[in-house]
Parts: sequence; structure tokens; C-alpha cells
Amino acid sequence: MVAVLMEEFRSEVEKIFGENLVSLTIYGAHASDEPPGREENVSVLVVVRALRREDLSAYRNIAHRYARRGIPAPPIFTERFLKESSDVFPLEFLGMAAQRRVIFGKDIVPELDITTRNLRHQVEFELKGKLLTLRRMYMEVFGNRELVALLQDTVGSVVSVARGLLLLSDREAPHERIAILDGIEKHFGVSLPAIREVVAARQGLKIPHSRAEAVFFSYQEEVERLCSLVDEYPMETTR
Repeated sequence: MVAVLMEEFRSEVEKIFGENLVSLTIYGAHASDEPPGREENVSVLVVVRALRREDLSAYRNIAHRYARRGIPAPPIFTERFLKESSDVFPLEFLGMAAQRRVIFGKDIVPELDITTRNLRHQVEFELKGKLLTLRRMYMEVFGNRELVALLQDTVGSVVSVARGLLLLSDREAPHERIAILDGIEKHFGVSLPAIREVVAARQGLKIPHSRAEAVFFSYQEEVERLCSLVDEYPMETTR
């Protein structure tokens, strides 16, 4: 099903950007030889020669349709902006370097100067930002049904950023969520049952609405624990 979806997506992106399209790349879990099920969103990188207003507007018209089907709106880079930004987003670019599949155009990732210089800063910034956002969003949701939805909507990005803890540790950093959690628990000697429960809910297991509050508070405590783990690293890691 994912292969059919990606072929449809590739065709539409080609039509929108035309000769401006340089590269369309899948990276992360869905770029592996054994891609996960549909519960994992597909990470896509779009690179163009020039980003025209009409192209961006045209993509906006299809973005919601593909987001519902598991392809969130992707980062869209010009070639120049991509090459000038590879040091700013090391978490994403290291993931692309490790596991990707080009479905249109050229493989631009080998041309990038990817370093880990800013990795520790990015992981800390994003994890702590997500923790603060969780607390703010908790106060804005109405009822336990919305609270369960909040948990499921945020867990993917939390686990993706937490993957950076394995990269900082020079450990194997898988892309699939359960494998990431396995790696973190094993290496750091922590337990993340609430995050695991929310990941399972994304895969179809239900969180009873009566337990939503309890799961939320355990979940945010575990995200705080992840923040504490990154604080143990020196401010810069250069390899």
C-alpha cells in the first residue's frame, strides 16, 4: 500500500514542480528494505532549483490529502539553501545519510557537509521545546478524548528527536519507533512504559479515556527524563 501511495505522491510532486524538481527522497523507517506499517508517517525531502510561489501554492492544495494518508508536508529546500543548512539540522541530515531512497532525480545527500557539531544543542532544544509544548497543550485540550489524541499526535516527533540520544552516544540509531525506545532503554538503563503505550496506541491499541490523565502525566515525566539524559552530554560534540 505504501509503495502505491508513494508512486502516486511522486507523480503529483513531479507535475507541480516540473523541471524545477531536483530530488525527491524518502528517508527514515520507510526507506529500509523492510518498511514499517502505515502507522509510521513517511519522511520525505523535496529539493528544487528555485521555489516559486505558484508551486508552493499548488503543493498546499494537495498537502492535507497526503497528510491524512501518512505523508506530512515535507521540508522543501532549494539546492543552495539545503547545502547551507546541513550544519543546522544534524539530527535530520544524519538520519538521511544513514537511510534513504531516492524516488526522483539525483541523490543530493552525499554532497552535503554533515557534522555532529550542533547535534547536542538541537536534541536538547527540541526535546525541551516539546516538553514545554506538551504542558501548554494539556491546558488547552477539552476532555479525555482530546487528551488521548494529543498523546498520539505528539509521540512520533518525541521519539524521533530522542533518537538523537543514541547518535550522541555513538550507538546504532534505528529509525523505527519501538527499536529507538529499545535502544534508549538498554543503553541508558531507563524505562519508558508510557511512551511505549502511546506508540502502541498509534498502532491501534486503545488508551481508555478513563486513563488518559494518568498516561499523560507519566508520558510527560518520561519526556522530562529524556531531557535530563541529554543534559548529561557536554555542550558540543565534534567528530
